[in-house]
Amino acid sequence: MDKKIKGYIINSMLVLIFLFGSTAHAAVWKAKNTWDERWENNYRAWVTKYWNEEFFMDEKKPLYYKFEHDCADAVYAMRLIFSYEHRLPFVIHNPMKKKGYITNNMKKWDKLPEHKRVRKFLDYIANIGSTTSLKKDTYPIAMNAIKPGDVYVAPGVHSYTIVDVTDAGVAEVVYSTTPKAVRFLDRIESFPFYVPEDQKNFSDGYRRFVQPQNIKKSLKKQPGYSTEQFEVAKAVKQNYVRFTDILSSALGKRKETAEEKSLRLMIALCQYANDRAVYVYDALWHLQKIRKEGRQCMTRGEYNSYSTPSRDRRLKAFFNAIGEHHARTKATAGNSQQEQWTRTLFSQTDPTPAQKKQLNDFCMVQMSLGENYHMPLRALRQNLYAGFVSSNPNAPLEYRWGVVPKKFKTSCKVY
Repeated sequence: MDKKIKGYIINSMLVLIFLFGSTAHAAVWKAKNTWDERWENNYRAWVTKYWNEEFFMDEKKPLYYKFEHDCADAVYAMRLIFSYEHRLPFVIHNPMKKKGYITNNMKKWDKLPEHKRVRKFLDYIANIGSTTSLKKDTYPIAMNAIKPGDVYVAPGVHSYTIVDVTDAGVAEVVYSTTPKAVRFLDRIESFPFYVPEDQKNFSDGYRRFVQPQNIKKSLKKQPGYSTEQFEVAKAVKQNYVRFTDILSSALGKRKETAEEKSLRLMIALCQYANDRAVYVYDALWHLQKIRKEGRQCMTRGEYNSYSTPSRDRRLKAFFNAIGEHHARTKATAGNSQQEQWTRTLFSQTDPTPAQKKQLNDFCMVQMSLGENYHMPLRALRQNLYAGFVSSNPNAPLEYRWGVVPKKFKTSCKVY
């Protein structure tokens, strides 16, 4: 064979090997930087500027457009996307393997171009990650250390991202919800409506992502690890209002006004009440499933998983705490919109139609996911106080919310 032809063939083969071989074992992306405090600060600034309601609904960002997510998916995606865009490593625990990890070096999609690998990686993390796995990939921090990019995790329940903190020390949060779907994210200027409660393992609460180089270290050895929030929560007996008062004082540059406090409490109450719809929906879905199988009642394990007695007690306590705050401040309170909402909510006499409409425009409680089935927040308070709201997962939807004005009676065993 002619030497020139032979050389041409060899060179062509080398080019092909380079072109195809470079993707044959390609990582999702190649990290060129290392996480440190400078990159954490860049991350915090990015979260504040870019992590908003429209992030996954922006057609100008085709890589992320219409990404399906729930609350935990959104939290993981936030950290993953920043890592990808800034060529930083992304490493989390593998929920499917006790001692395994998932990283940006995965070669599962090595035959695809980079942008498709990243989208596949996002979907993959969304499919296996959860609020339960988040507790291993994050760790608790001191209350005055909370910054944008930190998260609140209630394992098995919900998660939020802190995107900013106001001068009055109130967190602004962005979050998704269940079920997994293409949707806008939600944003509220209020603390997550939970108080850290795992006094044994410290698995919930306000937390920060573990940096990849520290992933094999115990959570207690992570920089800034602190159990302060759990000590404070225990001291105030899980009282949301008292806990968030201390938290806002720790984070604020100035004291929160009475009107600001009333607004954040009303926002949190509305969100907490609406969050109950997730649990009712899950219980009703499971009930429908077992009845198709021929069973009418839940087992002890199912009952304990789907009943909501502690959540309903907390909801009632939340109403009580806000009512007490309103009683203490109503003599000096002005006539702001939030004060009018609070007065309507707790009024002993029947409010006017205009007053009810104002409160309902601010907050209606969704009774079932995916359906236009709502009830006024005032009606929920009245039903809850009357004892009509049922925590029993075997109860029909109307009894779960107290729409039927009597206590639910069941032939199923109550555990």
